[in-house]
Amino acid sequence: MPSKRPHRRKRADPLVAIDGARVRAAIEWKGLSVNAAAGRLNVSQQTLDSIVRGKTKRCYESLRGSIAKLLGLPTAWLGGETDLLPSLTSWLPYPELGYQPPLWVDENMRIIRPRSGGELSERTTLPPRYQLAAHEISQQIAKAWKRDIESGDREAKAALSRLGVGRWKSNPWQRAMMLVTRLVSAFWWRRLLLNSAALPSRESADADDEFAAAAASALSAVLAPWFAGKRQLNYVSFVATLEWASSGFGKNPSTGGT
Repeated sequence: MPSKRPHRRKRADPLVAIDGARVRAAIEWKGLSVNAAAGRLNVSQQTLDSIVRGKTKRCYESLRGSIAKLLGLPTAWLGGETDLLPSLTSWLPYPELGYQPPLWVDENMRIIRPRSGGELSERTTLPPRYQLAAHEISQQIAKAWKRDIESGDREAKAALSRLGVGRWKSNPWQRAMMLVTRLVSAFWWRRLLLNSAALPSRESADADDEFAAAAASALSAVLAPWFAGKRQLNYVSFVATLEWASSGFGKNPSTGGT
C-alpha cells in the first residue's frame, strides 16, 4: 500500500491593505481596462472590480504584489501605506529645519499643516492620477539622463552637477525630479501667471489632475526621441528650464512657508 504524501503547509499569504482608488487610477493610466488587467493577473474580473470600487479594502499579499508588478508601482503605495510615490518625496522638508508644528510642502507648493501633536503621515494626500503623471515623466527623464551619464556624456554630467547646489549638493537627482514635477503642476502655473492666485480647493482637484496628465503626456511626446536614444538632449536649455522652474522657490502664497 503506497504511503501517503506528507502534508505540505501552504505558504503564508496574509491579507494586506489595498487602495481601490489608486489601483483604478494606475490601471487606467497604463491604458488597461479592469477586465484586461484581471486577465493579466489571472484573477476574476469580479475580484479586481471589487477592489477598484473600494468594496474590498484588503487582499492577499501575493495579489497586491502581482498588481504592483503589472503596474510597475510600489506595493506600499498601492496599499495606501505611503502617501507619495518615490519621485515626489523630495518635497518633505529636512528635519533640521525644525518647523513647529511640522510642515509638509507638496510639489504644488501647497503647505499642509498636521493637526497639533500630529505626525507628517496625518495629512491629505495628492490625487492618484496627479501622482502617477508626475512620477512617470520623472522616471522617464531620470532613466534617459542616467543613460547619457553612464555612456560618458560630459554635458549630461555637468548638467546634473549644476543642479547640485546648496542643500541639494549631495542629492541633485531629487532637485531635478522636484523641478520636473513643477512643469506638470497646474497650481504652479496659476501661481506664476495669475495675480493673487488662491490655494486650490477640492473643486479644482479634477482640473489639476487633467492638467497634470495632459502636461506629462505632452512633455513625454516632445522628449520621446531622446528617451529612445535617437536624439541628444540640449542639456543647457533643459537645465535652464528647470532653474527657471526653481525661481521663486519658497515664496508660498500662505504664511510660514519654507
